Amino acid sequence: MSIVSPARAALRSATRAAHLRLHDYPALAALAAGEITPTQYLRLLARLYGFHLPFERALIEAALRHGVDARIGARAHLLARDLIDLGADGAAIASLPMAESPALRSPGEWLGAFYMREGATLGAARLSAALDPLLGAGSARGRRFLSDAGGWRECCAALEEGASRGLLPEMIDGARASFEAIEHWLADQSFTPTSPIALRGAPGK
Repeated sequence: MSIVSPARAALRSATRAAHLRLHDYPALAALAAGEITPTQYLRLLARLYGFHLPFERALIEAALRHGVDARIGARAHLLARDLIDLGADGAAIASLPMAESPALRSPGEWLGAFYMREGATLGAARLSAALDPLLGAGSARGRRFLSDAGGWRECCAALEEGASRGLLPEMIDGARASFEAIEHWLADQSFTPTSPIALRGAPGK
């Protein structure tokens, strides 16, 4: 069992309530249970793309602005590839609504946002396997985003370095704000994927 550092423990505690609420989000709960419908999954991918693309760009730009020495692996494009696998074309993906980019006004806020983004990859393997009833077993098609390992180890090292510089309060603020942002974005029930996005090739559907 790995030892959780004080910085990570503080971040986990500060964001636990939001993390649990995300687990209860209907599409994510259905995905974890292996019961997600084609429509739910398509909507979830489209909504995640609209959040992660501007969020990822903001992380990269703020890392340069604040001189943060951490590699930001590109992952939003995997959501676009998943959408294409499931029937979307480039024009439909380009027309999807995008979330507002986070400000990330300090290195500490940046680290908190990085924590939210990379922490989301930890349960991804389980969620990816739960798609077998929908997409079939043995293929990454339609679930590249969930199958990506991310950069959790590098994130942990960056968190420790940030905490050693006294940035933990700002890190907590950034993590909380990031969790709240994705909560609000996913909870917007007014969003419907724009035609011609349509799920195709799902076994048994």
